[in-house]
Amino acid sequence: MNLRLRGIIIFLLQDKHQRMKNNTVVWVILLIVLVFQVNIIKAQEAETATEESTEWLTGGSFGLDFTQLLLVNPKIGGGENKLGFGGLNALFAKYKSGKSMWDSEGVIQLGVQRLGSKDNPFTKNIDVLRLSSKYGYQLSNKWYGGFLLGFESLLLNTFDDLALSSTGSNTLQAKFLSPASFSFGPGFDFVDSGKFSVFFSPFAYQTVIVLDDKIAALGVHGNPWTSATDFKNIKHEVGAKMKAQYADVFFEKLNYKGEFNLFYDYLAEEHGVEFVDIIFINDFGIQLFKGLSLNLLLDLRWDRDIASVVPDGENQFKKWMVSEAMVIKYNYVFE
Repeated sequence: MNLRLRGIIIFLLQDKHQRMKNNTVVWVILLIVLVFQVNIIKAQEAETATEESTEWLTGGSFGLDFTQLLLVNPKIGGGENKLGFGGLNALFAKYKSGKSMWDSEGVIQLGVQRLGSKDNPFTKNIDVLRLSSKYGYQLSNKWYGGFLLGFESLLLNTFDDLALSSTGSNTLQAKFLSPASFSFGPGFDFVDSGKFSVFFSPFAYQTVIVLDDKIAALGVHGNPWTSATDFKNIKHEVGAKMKAQYADVFFEKLNYKGEFNLFYDYLAEEHGVEFVDIIFINDFGIQLFKGLSLNLLLDLRWDRDIASVVPDGENQFKKWMVSEAMVIKYNYVFE
């Protein structure tokens, strides 16, 4: 067995508490795996492959949401004023040159609203900042070796009543980088006809970050937590990661784009199927006019370490987290 792989296996079999005494060990393991991956790629450079010219493809989509309702002296039960706005902006960059392939994407989805008087604070509907990048070097016809990067957080301050500002009685629960997640994994990517791909990393690093101490003390974002005075701001995870992607157009008018992500933490105190983190992102669209489409966005997530808000307003764990939105998007490609 390769000595580098043997060292990784020995590391995984060690006692968890001994491993966590020094978090820098995680980075050492990642470096070893990356070096191992690079060696594999170098060994494959002698294989023949069709050289393609360098090409950048960049573009994105933009959607806008705006609602407004004004009532002057409404009758009893007639409703209340409303002002809401938001949007979805996604940018992508795809690079292909010879045996190298590099895909990157950034998504911002944001929505806020204010009900009633102008003195009432704006509240949040949705807030997502997501960045991803995948590099691959062709090893054979459909196989690539490379790495996967991911980052996710939110943009606006959010209090427990979903207000964007303090009212004096609410509690700050989230803001930029509290929480956030970052992942990196070297691995292999199976790519079929440009529509379907599956990336697998046997040793991926993933971290949960909650930089604000007051937010970390809540223990609702997946950071290590025992009590409001005994917690950590960062959680380190090393495990297996899979990312499957599919995109296609049907009947010239219907399109679908989706990704399915799984992550299993080797360092977790407990193990089992329910400890697999799941992120399933779907985008169903129908073209209305050239460049303009009506899209249904569906996001499903499972992470037993992250709390969700149930209808009665309480925070509970071990719940599926689902978001759905209907938007009109303008899609464009930069020339």
